[in-house]
Amino acid sequence: MPLSEIIPGVQLVKGKFVDGFGFLTSYLVHDGGEVLVIDPGTAGHPGGEIVKAIESLGLSPRHDVVGIVCTHGHPDHIGGVWRLKRQTGALVMIHEHDADVMETPSLFIERRLRLSRAGRLAMKVDKSPIRVNFRGVKPDCILKHGDEIRVGSYSLRVMNSGGHSKGHCMFYLTGKRVLFSGDEVNNYPNDARRFYVDLSGSLSAKVTALEAASKLKTEYLLPAHDIPHILTDVSLQFSEAIDGVRQFQDAILRVISGRGDADIDQIAFDLRRTHGVPLPTGHEALLPTTIEVALRTLESAGLVEGENGVWTLA
Repeated sequence: MPLSEIIPGVQLVKGKFVDGFGFLTSYLVHDGGEVLVIDPGTAGHPGGEIVKAIESLGLSPRHDVVGIVCTHGHPDHIGGVWRLKRQTGALVMIHEHDADVMETPSLFIERRLRLSRAGRLAMKVDKSPIRVNFRGVKPDCILKHGDEIRVGSYSLRVMNSGGHSKGHCMFYLTGKRVLFSGDEVNNYPNDARRFYVDLSGSLSAKVTALEAASKLKTEYLLPAHDIPHILTDVSLQFSEAIDGVRQFQDAILRVISGRGDADIDQIAFDLRRTHGVPLPTGHEALLPTTIEVALRTLESAGLVEGENGVWTLA
């Protein structure tokens, strides 16, 4: 069984490794005969391994699961919710700004990615972890920044980071110095600089959240798609993630400066050609989507101007 203990009371349930995405990982927090599931993954992975993991701890999936909480509303994090809720009857929790995508999964394709009509149609046969092949679920509990989630004697603090998506949250296990970072830190394995955001996200919010989280003195950083990072390695992940955002923005500015003006497709083409910074992988829509969000951030900072889809330096 792909279950491993991080510290007493915190277990990792590892799903399969997907090229371009990394591991599909869920976490269990348990204490006093109660267990909380964090990010049940896709409709298939980790899937039934979560229930087996709960049972291996001597707990009842039907009676002891106090909640299913999702860091955000992307398919590789909420796809497994419907089945797990049916198996456990547990309360489903997500931040208010991603609740709509959990209830109506097609909104992920319609509103969260920069897709043409043909691209939206192609998503119907997509095989990646972000495909929408699952039923929606109406959340039982709507989370807000600063909320506390109780599991036995443990308390997890809700931290709305709002970078990867507007409703993205990290969860800090108070007293244990454990941070469940979802996709806000170590969005991809082996390179904390590589990331993507959806159209509801914000690069300025991402950096602000990473800077705040870096001050928590976290000893265990638990991302959804990378291996856990511990002790002195944690601060390096935060600094590289922040550097990755800044490098990505700088690369966009260099492209626009070199061309004089550019649209999003031209920027994406040049970024792929130059290999100057780590770029999002796993689906072709992720790079142009992230570029669009980055341009909005740069525009707010007074660094670029856009008109009719064409961008120039301000």
